[in-house]
Amino acid sequence: MDKQSRLFTIVVVVIALGAAVVLFRPVVEEQLAPELVAAWVAVEVAGRGIADVGPVDLEVGDSFQLRAVLEGRDRKGEPVYYTEASQLSFSGEPVAIDRLKVWDRPQPVKVRWFTVEGQRPFIVLDAETKLDGFKFLEFLRHDWPMSWTVPGHIDAAHNNHLENDSAEKIQRFGTQRYHVRIELYSSEESLIPERVIRSWGVSDLKQQIAGFPTVRLALPGVLGPASRAFGLTLLEPFPGAERDILDGIRELADHHVAFSRLTVLRDQIQPTGKQLDELSWTSVELAGEARWGEHVAPGDLLRVGDRVVVLYDDRGAPGIVDYDDLCFDFVQGASIRALSDIFIGSGNTVELASLQPS
Repeated sequence: MDKQSRLFTIVVVVIALGAAVVLFRPVVEEQLAPELVAAWVAVEVAGRGIADVGPVDLEVGDSFQLRAVLEGRDRKGEPVYYTEASQLSFSGEPVAIDRLKVWDRPQPVKVRWFTVEGQRPFIVLDAETKLDGFKFLEFLRHDWPMSWTVPGHIDAAHNNHLENDSAEKIQRFGTQRYHVRIELYSSEESLIPERVIRSWGVSDLKQQIAGFPTVRLALPGVLGPASRAFGLTLLEPFPGAERDILDGIRELADHHVAFSRLTVLRDQIQPTGKQLDELSWTSVELAGEARWGEHVAPGDLLRVGDRVVVLYDDRGAPGIVDYDDLCFDFVQGASIRALSDIFIGSGNTVELASLQPS
């Protein structure tokens, strides 16, 4: 073989080897890449700079983002976390920065967001199904971006099919749990994912309740306990419900999973150190002399008979407690209503219990 032929052969071999490297490099890199094992939801509160996998307590005015996290294990068994978060922790335990990466692998991904909620905002339990009648679902949030990071929302989905009769149309406070599914595709044109990796969901809620990604967004001060009930399911026990049913409802309320009218009033009253039957009630006239900031304040209780509401905001005549003012009502779920929607027709006299610190 002459010199020119040998040179041509070498060039062809080099080109072939280069083409092979280009073609097979993604395959080899993927084989050597960390094995994907789990997905997580992390909550990043504005201004804190770290996303945490776990429950977070906030006050109205705080904003947050949800960060999807895809966990892998490298060839040494060490964790690698694919996420857009610059810092990450699990229930307050920080992850080393060098363990975090943005998704740079060839497989296209889609990130689908869900909220984990009671099936309905209000359930009347019955003697046959008992607490089994209370079901949790993962609600796909179609209106959220399919991206690694989404703005945080506290808006429940289980009442979207119902008419919104709340005096405030946008839910600004309450409790919300989150779930994410990360879908991996073979190509951009693929319609069906090769694999779906899920974060904790309904089946994990009972076992992982203490660390489940949850945001409890509350109003400040005395209104805090009652405001956290929004977004949860109200459970109404059937007449003569057994003690274990009532204890089960209390346990769910203690974990901020559901509530009853009694448990939400218990939580609202608890900071005073009293029980419901230990409160002092005085008669006040709606649209009478009772004034906000003097006799009445947000968080106080009003009642007529067994209907008890939590005062929320002065929306009527400024400074006067009247029928246009707003309250939290806990009949058929948590809602914000005008006093006129509840007490009209009962006369002007209602009973007031102050819960303000002395």
